[in-house]
Amino acid sequence: MGEPVHPLLRLPSGILSPKLTQAYFGELRGAAALDAIAPDEVFVTVPRGAALVVAPSERCPCPEYVDAAFYKEAPWFVKMGVLLLRERSKARGSPVWGYIEQLPDSIDTPVRWEAAELEQLQYQPAIDEIRQQQASWRQQYDKFAAALQPGAGPCSWEDFLWAVENVRSRAFSGPYTGSSVGEKARTLGLLLAAGGGYTLWAHLPLEQALNGLISVLVFNIMYDLLISQKLKWYALCPVVDAINHNSLVESDVQFEYFQDQFVLSTKSAYAKGQQVFISYGSQANGSLLQYYGFTETGNPNDVYAFEARLNGQAVRLTVNAKGSFTADCQQAALAALGGSGSGDAELRRALLAAAEAELASKPTTLADDERLLQTPHLMTSRQRMAVEFRLEKKRLLERAVARSKKRLSRAAA
Repeated sequence: MGEPVHPLLRLPSGILSPKLTQAYFGELRGAAALDAIAPDEVFVTVPRGAALVVAPSERCPCPEYVDAAFYKEAPWFVKMGVLLLRERSKARGSPVWGYIEQLPDSIDTPVRWEAAELEQLQYQPAIDEIRQQQASWRQQYDKFAAALQPGAGPCSWEDFLWAVENVRSRAFSGPYTGSSVGEKARTLGLLLAAGGGYTLWAHLPLEQALNGLISVLVFNIMYDLLISQKLKWYALCPVVDAINHNSLVESDVQFEYFQDQFVLSTKSAYAKGQQVFISYGSQANGSLLQYYGFTETGNPNDVYAFEARLNGQAVRLTVNAKGSFTADCQQAALAALGGSGSGDAELRRALLAAAEAELASKPTTLADDERLLQTPHLMTSRQRMAVEFRLEKKRLLERAVARSKKRLSRAAA
């Protein structure tokens, strides 16, 4: 078992997670099972009121803090960041202050890195994505700073980064099912009162008026449950967001419409003392590094994308986690080589040469990177993150080379 830190305390009221505690597993903080957890067992329950939620097309919930027009047009993660900053400004007056106190001061994702540090990733698609993110987030901050209300107080770039980094690394999303049935019931109470008055004014039987009102309520619930499933909510759920990621785990964060709460379960069983994992979704290592600040070893969702010149033409090639070139890029490569007249062996030789050339273009080899990771104390945390990332990418290319050679060898036999 990992070294216990403390139970998940000082959190908003109503949260239930009796089988979890925070613990260290080596240098990594995560969640440990205090008791056995069965597959499909709900082991975390978070009332909607204890979470920070961004719903589609909602009105600005804090017009006293930020201009409503800015909030309406902002992307979801900026909206959530605004809510987080607003709650932090309330300090102990916030109902989620205990949760905010447990958030890290800084995650140090690559959005903070300098150009030279990004180059150490040795993978151009990731470098390009992060540079675009840096420019986009700076633009969003400038808009946010201009939209702050006079009484809100100043908010620095570092404050903004703290908020949106925490949001992008911790928020979950799911199908939006509208306002809760409890809110619908409160609405019905108002409608019933209005219905009683309407019968006096319109001289209609009360039963007829109530039937119409209840029909409206039922229609609204059915609309929420069936039609608005295409929309998404985004939520910061205490406890849930403290659990580490594993792509091989099937987990499910659901919003229970009638209970007005978020619940967490997984398809995995956990014994007492085991580290508990959930999945943050099917994400390649580029996305995990960019928004979460880590690389997953052996990530089944990882890819390697690069451009190669085949027969004088630029072709975009993609290798999946198994080391196979995707069907789409094989078709593109085949077209560049002259179409169906080109044999499978010619295609394999061209793809093999492209993968070998891409590997050879790197400033360091796979073996170099493995040696560097044997002395992590000689590197900064950013250097280590970069080496871990590029090592996994090179392993994908190595698999592609080995797979291509194997297929060519079989064809020649």
